[in-house]
Amino acid sequence: MARFGLSYFGVRDPRHARRDLDEIAAAGFAAVTHTFSEHDLRYHVEDVGRLVEETRSRGLEASLDPWGVAGIFGGEAYPELALVEPDTRQIDAEGDSVPAACPNAPATRALLERWASTAASLGPDLLFWDEPHWYLGALREGPSSPCCRCVHCEAAWREAGGDGSLPPEGAAELEQFRAGALRTLLIAAIDAAGAGPRHSLCLLPRGEFRGAGSDEWETLVDLPGLQRLGTDPYWMDRPVEPAAYVRAHASPLRAVCDARGLEMEVWVQGIRIAAGDESRLIEATEAALACGADVVSYWSFRGTERMSWLACADPDAAWAAMSESVRRWGR
Repeated sequence: MARFGLSYFGVRDPRHARRDLDEIAAAGFAAVTHTFSEHDLRYHVEDVGRLVEETRSRGLEASLDPWGVAGIFGGEAYPELALVEPDTRQIDAEGDSVPAACPNAPATRALLERWASTAASLGPDLLFWDEPHWYLGALREGPSSPCCRCVHCEAAWREAGGDGSLPPEGAAELEQFRAGALRTLLIAAIDAAGAGPRHSLCLLPRGEFRGAGSDEWETLVDLPGLQRLGTDPYWMDRPVEPAAYVRAHASPLRAVCDARGLEMEVWVQGIRIAAGDESRLIEATEAALACGADVVSYWSFRGTERMSWLACADPDAAWAAMSESVRRWGR
């Protein structure tokens, strides 16, 4: 038997959120991940705190997600830091600045430390480090060029003992350097969070996002206080069979979790499910469980109906499929 979770975002009205959380609890879910963006950090800290309190009062595990923060974590929220402090922006291999902050920029580290200490003060059970990555092309048209080659990266490279300028794109030592920069940033944020929350890390499916700096799993999973490791093999826009695709990424994740004594979480696609394909969601869930997932989570509540760009074609049917999976396999 596994525990089931889901993400929840787009609602800051406590009256509406209470009804939704009642529905989530009644369906048998055990955990809710709330998004906490830079916009929230500026305008909605107390509102998010109420969501955490309401979640935990129902016996549900509450996590906070740095949704889109700095353009380094997953999510559709805009990265304010990259907007207001242009010198933090990543520089791609073509020499162009992009709408995401560099993990090596001191202001980025300061933002993540402030995010983590604020998030921890709201009393969540976990901080959910969601898809840490270098820039992948969000908010721009056309193919993305690898990042980053800014002055902060050059300085960090030399500080780490690198000889001369950054290596050429494609060099193995450059991939390791970029993964190490993400790890350093996460360690600083975890330290700023203090002893309160536990920590969960979700990595992009290995091998699917070349250039993200997140394929060096062995570097990234060695974090202090890490309890749970996950990945999110969403099959949308790929000519694959969903259950097989989930299985291909969940199976090696189990080995990494076993080697480090971590809980294993698989995020199953609850976005852009075509009408009539909701059974694929159940099949993908079963595949994740067959690979040994301790936690299966869905992005997101009720088929993401609150964001039309990501919503399932039939949110009610998608929600019914999620709820059916919890009835079959949840505890």
